[in-house]
Amino acid sequence: MLIKQRLKCPIWKTPYFFILSFYVFIKIARTGIFKKFSDTLIFPKKINSLLKFINYIFCRRDKVNIGYNLLNCLISLGPGYIKFGQALSTRPDLLGQKTCEYLQKLQDDIKPFPSSVAKKIFEKEIERPIEEIFRTFNKIPIATASVAQVHLGTLENGNKVAIKLLKPNIEKLLFKDFTFFYWISRCFEFLIPKVRRLKLSKNVEVLSEISLNELDLTMEASAADELAENFKDHSKYRVPKIYWELTTKKVLVLEYIEGIKINDLSKLERDNHNINKITEIGTEIFFLQVFRDGFFHGDMHPGNIFIDKKGMLVPIDFGIMGRLNNKDRQFLAQLLTYLLNKNYKKVVEIHSEANMLGKDVSHDHLAQAIRAISTPILNKPIGQISLAKLLGQILGLSKEFDIEVQPQFTLLQKTMLMAEGTTRQINPNINMWELSGPLIDKWISETHDPFKTLEDWIHKNKILLLKIPEIMHKIDKLISKKIK
Repeated sequence: MLIKQRLKCPIWKTPYFFILSFYVFIKIARTGIFKKFSDTLIFPKKINSLLKFINYIFCRRDKVNIGYNLLNCLISLGPGYIKFGQALSTRPDLLGQKTCEYLQKLQDDIKPFPSSVAKKIFEKEIERPIEEIFRTFNKIPIATASVAQVHLGTLENGNKVAIKLLKPNIEKLLFKDFTFFYWISRCFEFLIPKVRRLKLSKNVEVLSEISLNELDLTMEASAADELAENFKDHSKYRVPKIYWELTTKKVLVLEYIEGIKINDLSKLERDNHNINKITEIGTEIFFLQVFRDGFFHGDMHPGNIFIDKKGMLVPIDFGIMGRLNNKDRQFLAQLLTYLLNKNYKKVVEIHSEANMLGKDVSHDHLAQAIRAISTPILNKPIGQISLAKLLGQILGLSKEFDIEVQPQFTLLQKTMLMAEGTTRQINPNINMWELSGPLIDKWISETHDPFKTLEDWIHKNKILLLKIPEIMHKIDKLISKKIK
């Protein structure tokens, strides 16, 4: 069944969702987060005033621990909201450093389910007693996130492994949240026609499908396997090995690699890791995933990236992965290059060439609008520049300039925000886009090389090319028969 059909709200649930929307709004407002949003000054004055008014009505206390309140609020609301909080945890520019530190607990520090339940899940899936497979099985999980928890174990051959187990009933809980998000987005689109071009409901569909794919751990194992294949020759990126014979839809067993979280600066410095080098490697990895392969890790918060003792980047949690076709990659590379070079007419031009603009849109007027929102961001100190935020503001022009919002970039923008946030946490004075600029320029020149294009086409169509003599022979025989 298509995800769109599954997300549709039955009529009898509409009154419940109306009540739920007010409940969620009030619960979040009481955390004090709306005041934090208004203090950032990233919204227009009218919106900031509205946010302050909402905060005054629902959260009148002067001294309130916003981070603590928001953390507990999102956990109580459900796994869909936890995922939202994980994305926010990489945005100290939006929430402040202290609030983000609280939200980082959503990455791997949620209340676990009992180890006895974990054992039952494993034995039911593998159909063998756990003692037959593991020499040791740690009852206390090393990480507990929104949809699963991870235990350490040792195989009979002595290899250390991480055992990932889905939470009981997680599909039902996650699906309930996304059904509500879809209903809310449809309400906005119905009540505010100008919002339709933002394709909120389509974006919820995309994110729902990606997140629900997390609930099949064989798909996660496959993604890890593909990522490992893409980086098999890279000396600074190590993807854990998958134990396929111990992997099912609800259980994933993979190599355990000891490491330090990428944002644990004190431990990294204690072990003499070079922070600048880590930043450079991380930027290169992000570039290669997005532009070279079109297959990228879509959940790049700090809890999912470790540094091993050799200084290699070790990713974990491959449940959310994104894909971009070659056309999307070309568009993105050109867009980022033109934005960094402040060539706003070219930014408009590539939108037009991609048929993303309405017929009556003034290109000069749009270029001027993009300049107006870009200049304050691009003129900031290099460590504070956020191209992901800038892309979001360009999408915000969609109502005024009839820009077609592309849903396939939703996950990418979220990933970019996470990557920027992580980079900013570990190395505030370095901007990942300044580091990746030369890589993007090189990639564009290589992909526009006619000989390289021909070489790629031949490689992709080599099976067809090998069959050409056979096809020509059959055509020749057919023509001969017709003549006779």
